[in-house]
Formats: sequence, C-alpha cells, structure tokens
Amino acid sequence: GLNSPFSNMLKPALARGELRAIGATTLDEYRKNIEKDAALERRFQPIYIGEPSVEDTIAILRGLKERYEVHHGVRIKDSAIIAAARLSHRYISERFLPDKAIDLIDEAASGLRMEMDSCPTEIDEVERRITQLQIEKEALKKEKDTESQARRAELERELANLREKSDQLKLHWNDEKAIIQEIREAKEKIEQARIESEKAEREGRLEIAAKLRYGTLIELEKSLKEENERLALLQKNQKMLKEEIDEEDIAEVVSKWTGIPTSRLI
Repeated sequence: GLNSPFSNMLKPALARGELRAIGATTLDEYRKNIEKDAALERRFQPIYIGEPSVEDTIAILRGLKERYEVHHGVRIKDSAIIAAARLSHRYISERFLPDKAIDLIDEAASGLRMEMDSCPTEIDEVERRITQLQIEKEALKKEKDTESQARRAELERELANLREKSDQLKLHWNDEKAIIQEIREAKEKIEQARIESEKAEREGRLEIAAKLRYGTLIELEKSLKEENERLALLQKNQKMLKEEIDEEDIAEVVSKWTGIPTSRLI
C-alpha cells in the first residue's frame, strides 16, 4: 500500500531497472494501493483485462476438460461445457467467467464421482426388500399353524430369488466400476505421456519426444478406445453407473446455488 515498507523497497529497484514485475489485481485494489502512490504508479503500465465472453469461456473449458475428467474419473459431455458457460453467465451474477463456469463443472463432476462410488439404487432396493422379508420370516418362526408355515416356505423362495438377483446386480456393478477405473487410469497415462513428450521436445530430446508421441501415446489411445468399447457393450442392456456429466447435471448445481428450479434452467 501507500508508503508501505515493501513499496518503498520496490520503487528504487524498479526505477533502476534491476527488477521487472508483472502483477495482477482488481481495479479497486489498484486504486487503493497503486494509484495513490504516484512514484509507484509511474513504474507500472496498466493493462485492463475484461471478463471473457461466453464463447471464450466455452473454449477455455474445452481446454480444461481432459484435466477434470482425469481428476474426477468421469466424462464431461460438450453439452455440459456449453451449459456451464451459458447458465453461469445468465444466473450467477456475483462471480465472473471463467471461474464460475469452471466451478460448476468441478462440482457436477465431484457429485457424479460420489454417486459412482455409492451403492446403486437398484441394489439398494433389492437389499431393503431382503431385509423386510427376513424380518417377516423371523416373526413367523414360532408360529406352528399351516398358514404360517406355508408363508415361511414362500418367503424362503422369494428370498432365494432376491439374493440371486442381488448377486447378479453386484457383479454387473463391479464390472462397470472396474472398466471405468481402467478408463480413468488410461486417461491419466495419456495425460502424463503428453506432458513428458512436450517436456522432451522443449529440452531438445527429440528422439524421446517422437517415441512418446508416435509410440506410447498411440498405444495408450488404442487401449482407451478398447476400454470405452467394452463399457458400451456392458452397458448396452443394463447401465447401473452414469459416468458422464451433461447439461442436466450442470443445471442441478445452478439450481442448488440459486434456488431456481431445474425445469426453468433447461
């Protein structure tokens, strides 16, 4: 701030050209801490950067998409990216683009990840039904009449069917989870290989860069494609896990933040 020890140390170094500085601040902070100190203000050239447009924000989000997919282990549909930019611009006035749109994507992806790690509704319903029937069966244990014994036998048959159904659902769920985890790991490896390739290229290690780009990356992308095909085949008849966020997921987060019903946002 004005006449602070730090600014007094900074000004001579800036004046002599010993220090080059680039800073980022808000207009209010600039007026409060820089503009009032004429000697300090002379050493800086203000560059005003406006809030990006919705279209620019969409481009920024597309660039960040893969990083968030890897981090959360979910897929992000392009419709979710467009919805995040448009809905945040229209309904969230107290914050700025692209941050508010990025936060929408982040929260929707985080929420979906938690859902994926939770027991699916289909399994939960079957397990609750099993518990109900077991309680009824225990209640009939001391009854000796014919009707109660017939009901107990009926409950045994129903419980056996439900347990078999539960086992099948759990098997399918675990298979889906395993493939989705394989997809996540493949994406992590692809991102790491790209980072290493770019680093090798910058450092002039062109042979390593070429090996990564035209060997390792191609193999990893082939593996990712195969895992996606496996998941599509498994989910063709029954899909227990939703692994991608869409515009509805974004609208749900906006609704939670603003109180506006989801039906009015889509």
